[in-house]
Amino acid sequence: MKRPYVLLIKSRSIVSKIKKGTMPPVGLLYIAACLRKQLGAEVRLLDAMFEPEILKLVNSEIRKRRPDVVGISALTAEAFLAHKLAAAVKSADSAIPVILGGPHPSSDPEAALNDPAVDAVVIGEGEVTFTELVSAISEEGPRWSEPGTLREIAGLAVRGESGVEHTAPRAPIADLDSLPFPAWDLIDYKKFWRTGGMATVGIRPYLPIFTSRGCPYHCVFCHQIFGKKFRARSPESVVEEIALIHSLGTRNIEVLDDIANFDQDRFDRILELMLERNLQSVLNFPNAIRADIMRPGSLDLLKRVGVCEVSVAVETASPRLQKLINKNLSLEKASETINMLAERRIFTRGFFILGLPTETEEEMRATIRYACESRLHLALFFTPNPYPNTEMHAMFKKAGKLRPDINSIDFEYTGSPFNASEMPDKEYRRTYRNAFLKFYLDPGRAYRIVRDGPFGWDIPARAYGLFKNFINFSRLKEDR
Repeated sequence: MKRPYVLLIKSRSIVSKIKKGTMPPVGLLYIAACLRKQLGAEVRLLDAMFEPEILKLVNSEIRKRRPDVVGISALTAEAFLAHKLAAAVKSADSAIPVILGGPHPSSDPEAALNDPAVDAVVIGEGEVTFTELVSAISEEGPRWSEPGTLREIAGLAVRGESGVEHTAPRAPIADLDSLPFPAWDLIDYKKFWRTGGMATVGIRPYLPIFTSRGCPYHCVFCHQIFGKKFRARSPESVVEEIALIHSLGTRNIEVLDDIANFDQDRFDRILELMLERNLQSVLNFPNAIRADIMRPGSLDLLKRVGVCEVSVAVETASPRLQKLINKNLSLEKASETINMLAERRIFTRGFFILGLPTETEEEMRATIRYACESRLHLALFFTPNPYPNTEMHAMFKKAGKLRPDINSIDFEYTGSPFNASEMPDKEYRRTYRNAFLKFYLDPGRAYRIVRDGPFGWDIPARAYGLFKNFINFSRLKEDR
């Protein structure tokens, strides 16, 4: 088999004009590392975030180098550009296989394959599936898309005689330690040091890490791309990657796990090994820890290693809605953890969703009150996002709250136009906006934010952006 040349492209949201809170494409960097390790592939990675003429660049690359395969990764809000990228590839050379992967096509493969420019979809984790697919394309040539070839590759969605067909499900990767570290040499990762990550700290040198995949909880709003079984890397593997990150020029690390502290003993062991190896860092948890299982000793270790910011996902203060959305968080224990974080002066932000299906005005105000009475430094109130093929989507549809004119870029994380509560839209939006005002117009909280906040010089712009993005509710059109 000849050495394949693979072009990977990270799609981005077409409405993200200001490059704030943008993460490096870690998923594609993992896939690139696997392609190199398993196939000896040559890989190039393009990121639309830093390429204002990405369509022209892709067209030029196809004509100049003609890759054997093109892989495009997209969130739902990035799907519009992803399909334009696929079309750009096909316009330059219609014979090149275009494979779509990431949260959007994994959750809605039918929508992805409705585009004739997309040849196949990788469902869920892409490292093994995409590597096997690239191998088959390299070996079989134009015959790669024949049913007999594709049936041998688990984890795909393809077109068949009866419409979209799925190959056998791909089992989640059991041994995460077997994966090579992300191929950081493929991108200029220092560009992201000028945009800020997902944490509140803002612009500074940082790099992300995954220490585990999967979450055993069954929240109705999740994509579930990593499955519902918690799979963890060994503490030794995690610490080796942290040492690598230090060698790349930063000690500031964003831990992207869905639930990094699910195994508390493992969580503690990672921190202990970091101390033993003198790998003190500045850790951030922008995707949140599970607040009702955190132990005081773990927070003490975290403080010793070095911590910048911890997020906790409360979602709602209504016990009824906690059960409805399958979050099943102990609000009492979550409050205890928030207090423990505050006592250690660890900067903490909370996530809340307003506008859940069947949510009453009383329940919404109870959630706002919970946030305002807590010792959180920041509270981020989100509108619910009914991603396709999630239980939340089904709830919206059953309640008749799914807009008929919905488009993919409505699914931005902030300011999305969804409301499934019992409150009329106008009243809901007023209550939603007032939640921010009520939370932040608190002199005591303002003092603690300034005292404990890990802010850089860009905090005024970030504060302005937070309010603008979260409360605008502007409808976004895919033809912009």
